[in-house]
Amino acid sequence: MKRLTLLFLTCLMAFDANCAIKSGTRVSPASKNKKEQAGTAQVLNRYMQAIDSLALERDSLSTVPVPSSFSSNAYYYQLLSPLTFYTSPLHQMMSEADSSGTDPQLQRLYFTKRTLSALYVNVPQFVTQTEDDIKGLTVIPTDVGEMVQPSDKLSDKVADAILTPTMDGPVEVVTRRPNFWKFSGSASLQFSQNYFSDNWYKGGETNYAGLASLTLRANYNDQRKVSWENILDAQLGFQTSETDEKRVFRPTSNLLRYTTNAGYKAWKNLYYSLQVILQTQLAPNYKKNSKDITSKFLSPLEVTVAPGMKWEIALGRKKQFTGTLNVAPLAMKVIYVHDDDLVKNYGIEEGKHQKTTFGPNITLNTRWQICKQIAWTSRVYWMSNFEYNIWEWENTIEFNITKLITTKLYLYPRFDNSNEKYRSGENHDGTYLMFKEWFSLGLSYNF
Repeated sequence: MKRLTLLFLTCLMAFDANCAIKSGTRVSPASKNKKEQAGTAQVLNRYMQAIDSLALERDSLSTVPVPSSFSSNAYYYQLLSPLTFYTSPLHQMMSEADSSGTDPQLQRLYFTKRTLSALYVNVPQFVTQTEDDIKGLTVIPTDVGEMVQPSDKLSDKVADAILTPTMDGPVEVVTRRPNFWKFSGSASLQFSQNYFSDNWYKGGETNYAGLASLTLRANYNDQRKVSWENILDAQLGFQTSETDEKRVFRPTSNLLRYTTNAGYKAWKNLYYSLQVILQTQLAPNYKKNSKDITSKFLSPLEVTVAPGMKWEIALGRKKQFTGTLNVAPLAMKVIYVHDDDLVKNYGIEEGKHQKTTFGPNITLNTRWQICKQIAWTSRVYWMSNFEYNIWEWENTIEFNITKLITTKLYLYPRFDNSNEKYRSGENHDGTYLMFKEWFSLGLSYNF
């Protein structure tokens, strides 16, 4: 900078001297010195003024506010680079990722994805390339024909360029709708065995037991307003019995249940809902040492229609605890029995095959992933007609030894005072509370 200043002053002094010689005027040495000093002072003043103006401009440029988040990290490179179509913003918007956390890095990523999604919707004409185009580019271009000098104008370089892409053949536009369906399920086959010697002091019966269970889920969610959940549960278990002379196996678990819940979003995780539950059994059940059937397929068939409100639950940083709570102030329950011989067992009048009741209903389905190896699935069901109550609480605690080998603990307390035989004391010991439990080891597969 000092060299440029001295060179600038020398040129100005030489220019003033040349002008004085060409003018042909003669001045005295004293006046000549005064004029030279005045000219030099004027040049210095102009130079200092120019320096001061440049300093002011430099200071103004250096004080332009630049967001620290843009200058301190590279999370916003997708916004600062030419507008490109990335797939990650779409994945975030379709999955409804939770952006309420306090992690600054995740907040920057969520902000970038939301901004790009808004740009794709509002100004799609500005999207010039896709993510695949960027992946195909090299770091250092190899087709550079000439170096661009600082004095060159870029507008002159692209004056004759063709900015509109050309197509050799016809363009076919393909529209693909997103798939809002999600399918999942689980299947397991459990075994258990008990042995008692003939002289066991408390008595007992040696038996072998097996349980097969299947759960299928088909859920629809358009990420906006509509959701539709479908769950099919099937359980069939048998146990050997030495004291039953009529048959070798007796059913222990016997269930076929279909639950469907259609919801329309009212506010955040709250939905207007319509829940329908159909429940029956797969195999017939007999009295011990008898051919009398106590229940069979469609005898009985329980149908519960419960319009109300549904609340979707998702707790934990990684949503370890999930579930749905459905509350119906007024639900309808229909008990249908196909066989005439079994009608009286379920409080239905002779000559009829169904009974209808109305009352409040609450259904709660939850799943808690306690850790990677332990999961707890629970179902709470309550139904009342203001005279009797049915309350069920099914619990399945699964311990994953490996990906295929698991142990399961099943706990099922149930309260029911709706059966007339139970009210009369014929089929129970004075309490309406029942309990069922089993613990087994077997194979399990999730898909």
